[in-house]
Amino acid sequence: MIGKPCTIVQVQGKLYGLGIGPGDPKLLTIRAKEILDSADVVFVPKAKDDGISHARAIVAGATSKKKKFIELTFLMTSDRDKLKSCWLGAAERIAKELKGKRTAAFVTLGDPFIYSTYIYLLETLRDNFPGIAVETVPGITSFNAAAASCGLPLLKGHEKLAILPVTGNFNDLRPTLKTFDTVVLMKIGSKLDKVIGLLKKMRLVKNSVLVSHAGTASEKIIRDLSSIKDERLGYLSVVIVRRKTGE
Repeated sequence: MIGKPCTIVQVQGKLYGLGIGPGDPKLLTIRAKEILDSADVVFVPKAKDDGISHARAIVAGATSKKKKFIELTFLMTSDRDKLKSCWLGAAERIAKELKGKRTAAFVTLGDPFIYSTYIYLLETLRDNFPGIAVETVPGITSFNAAAASCGLPLLKGHEKLAILPVTGNFNDLRPTLKTFDTVVLMKIGSKLDKVIGLLKKMRLVKNSVLVSHAGTASEKIIRDLSSIKDERLGYLSVVIVRRKTGE
């Protein structure tokens, strides 16, 4: 662009955004395992300052190499200013570690480009540290693992698939549940009871399966959603709804 000052970008190492799958270290891709073994440092996201993150527990069991782990805390808030400050702080920490052309991996559950903090971190790095090279490595999603665990095809022929987060507005779910052959509901959390209520009203509860902690030792598969009494099952769970079961 004419009039824009020319800047010299200094290369500062390389960051790999690694999708590490739903929870089983054996579900990491070969590429992800190679990067974990070779990276100088591994960044792992967490929601709280206390305790070890779920992601760190997975990757720690996936590599036999001695690693430098750095945990980055990301706030669970809808305040955009606080979130931006958090993303920038994480980007600055990563840039500091990558000086001298070092390599680092930022691990994320599932796939890096599906409802991941990595997306916002990547945007922040591009805006503030363009000299850092980035490679994104895909991972197995929770709903892929869930479908495999319960033997449920997500798509056949010319069917349509929708992936939705469960928000406060349940009216947004109705048209999608009516239109798509398969609907994957994510980010259910404490709204599980309301989700089940909606599926009952739409006569879809018998077409639905809930998979909790897919791909881990704690995995649960529930085909009768009407039997669920514990709303805590909504956390780290997905619900797969198939309108055309048996066809």
